[in-house]
Amino acid sequence: MSSVSVILITKNEEEDLPRCLDSVHWADEIVVVDSGSTDKTAEIAQGRGARVFVETWKGYAAQKNSCLKKATREWVVSIDADEELTEEAQSDIRLLVQKNDPSVDGYAFRRKVFYLGKWITHGDWYPDYVLRLWRRGKGAFEGKRVHESVKVEGKVRYLRSEILHYTYKDLEDQGVRMDKYAKLWAEDQFEKRRPFIWSDLYLRPPLRFLRGFVLKFGWLDGWRGLLIAWLCAKEVSWKYRRLRELWQRAEK
Repeated sequence: MSSVSVILITKNEEEDLPRCLDSVHWADEIVVVDSGSTDKTAEIAQGRGARVFVETWKGYAAQKNSCLKKATREWVVSIDADEELTEEAQSDIRLLVQKNDPSVDGYAFRRKVFYLGKWITHGDWYPDYVLRLWRRGKGAFEGKRVHESVKVEGKVRYLRSEILHYTYKDLEDQGVRMDKYAKLWAEDQFEKRRPFIWSDLYLRPPLRFLRGFVLKFGWLDGWRGLLIAWLCAKEVSWKYRRLRELWQRAEK
């Protein structure tokens, strides 16, 4: 019978981690790579039977690949500390692993975000399909400083079951992370020698707003949908401003 390894990376996740690990308690193995937590993250993980490794931060993709290499079971489930598998997703995973269809090597789930007191069900944030279950040896993480993703060699099937994402704690937390991700994105793009184009700065933010709020019906989430669309557009603007700053410094 096929078995499952759950992998996740952590740093100071004592608030969210219990909920996350409780949703994968049935897994045959849980592997955690921690990047130096100063709270009870490691203690909580070990208390729930996880194998915990402490490593210096190498970037999102590299850190997750390091965790993936430590997995030993036939199937891998990747989850973040601020996420939780629904009962339906747990049931689907157990059923799919037991079935072990040789024609499919990966499965993607819908991710639903809890934002400012409500679940978001439209716009750019839903359904946000994420590939989180794959046959070990068939997938690995790609990306550099930010926006890592799993690439699977083989067929990927998309499921209706959901992963719940308890994202930003408040608007201040969201602003801090938006700034961080914009900076990391710009550094990656600059390293790839992507040129700064003025039209990107002025056209991409409003287009992002229109996509999320109008074309993807973000307005159905009310004022939260409006706020999400506006902040997503703002982050796009920050990304290209950061890229412009890097090129301006390089040209001096």
